[in-house]
Amino acid sequence: MVVSALFLLGTILLILQTTVLHALPEWFGRPNLLFLLVVFIATNLDVYKGAMLALLFGLLMDIFSGIFLGLHPIVYLLLFFVLQGVSRTLAINEAVHQMPLVALSYLATASSIYLFATILAPESTFYWAWGNEILQVLILAIICIPFFSFCKWIIALLNDTGKRNPFRRQKSGNRYLS
Repeated sequence: MVVSALFLLGTILLILQTTVLHALPEWFGRPNLLFLLVVFIATNLDVYKGAMLALLFGLLMDIFSGIFLGLHPIVYLLLFFVLQGVSRTLAINEAVHQMPLVALSYLATASSIYLFATILAPESTFYWAWGNEILQVLILAIICIPFFSFCKWIIALLNDTGKRNPFRRQKSGNRYLS
């Protein structure tokens, strides 16, 4: 249930980012919301479900706006496994740690896509605009906290469906006071 809800959320975010947010002026910024969802999945889901979602989101990203088919799935899977390794060894669940994590991972992902694109098509000219990339990093770092809170709320809502009855008296943790 959680995987299908996150897939639906990712599809909605991808459609939003490639239609509505793409129409915004470039100086206003165009946040990559699907990237934020991939980072959230990498830090909060298990390996199998998360890798499957990261691969599907990479394929969808290539279908919607990819330069080379297969580039986004490889980069998103690599990002997923790196963040899985980092999240297992470090405590990055607090908001203070998530902002630099999102910023550094976005810079690494964007630069690897740029690097692979220039290697795969040397006759084409790809421009790296530092101003736009820094603006993207700042926007993603700012909106990552409410976005991650929203995604955690969705997961908690889906996990608690049918288990909680507001009219039933909750038992206390102490078995002698129940």
